[in-house]
Amino acid sequence: MGVILLLEKAIKAERAFMEMLRNKNRGRQFANLASNVDIFIEEFRAIPDDLILDESYMEKFVIEKIGLNNEDLSQQPSELTPYYGKGLYIWQYPKQFAKYIIWLMKNAKNCNSYLEIGCRWGGTFIVTCEALRRANPNFKYAIAADIIAKTPFIKRYSEIIKKDGLEIVYFQGSSTSTDFADLVGKKKPDIAFVDGDHTCIGALQDHMLVREYSKIIVHHDISSDACFHTTFLWKCLKILENTRDSIEFTDQYQSVNGRFLGIGVLLANINK
Repeated sequence: MGVILLLEKAIKAERAFMEMLRNKNRGRQFANLASNVDIFIEEFRAIPDDLILDESYMEKFVIEKIGLNNEDLSQQPSELTPYYGKGLYIWQYPKQFAKYIIWLMKNAKNCNSYLEIGCRWGGTFIVTCEALRRANPNFKYAIAADIIAKTPFIKRYSEIIKKDGLEIVYFQGSSTSTDFADLVGKKKPDIAFVDGDHTCIGALQDHMLVREYSKIIVHHDISSDACFHTTFLWKCLKILENTRDSIEFTDQYQSVNGRFLGIGVLLANINK
């Protein structure tokens, strides 16, 4: 039994090391793509008011202008192949994400701060911040958190947005740390996006950390064959958080075998 445990620890350590190397190499690659942030901001801010809330237009914008992640294509629709490895590399289904962003711009006008737990390369974080800025001129503060180092995308966005009065804080480390709990308790984000630890306990811990402060709590991977824990947790939260309304964005692609990703929102009274 002792030998088996040692082998399991060794395999886990090797996997963590290889993931660290992949992230490091990916970070170097993104250093050459930081200008993608400038391009996105210019194009997003140029969207006319009569189109920014149009689902068809915004879905096409997500695909063609924001760009999609290419790290694991097994869950991705083949018809979007030309757009993988482009733009901001967001790990989202466009038909889910476009509807979510539109909903956010309509319903988060009284929300002044945002937290994203598990921001990865930063694409979803950047798009969300721009959407919230467009919906609310008083949106002034955002926290991006992940265990990997601050990425070139987030570094560039922080530089650009500073002159507009939006403060970006990057937290590198575990969301279970005392330092992170202190930061969340101090800033009390109005909106929290939970996409970090995908175990049931881990995602629940992140949820519990923000539920006292956040008017809107968003969970990712709520309808995914690849993420049993977060899918199960979402089903539980819809029942347990019975004082909050729930909204789901779970549209799927027929070309994909299975159900994946999914965005769920738990909404308190945001008019207070």
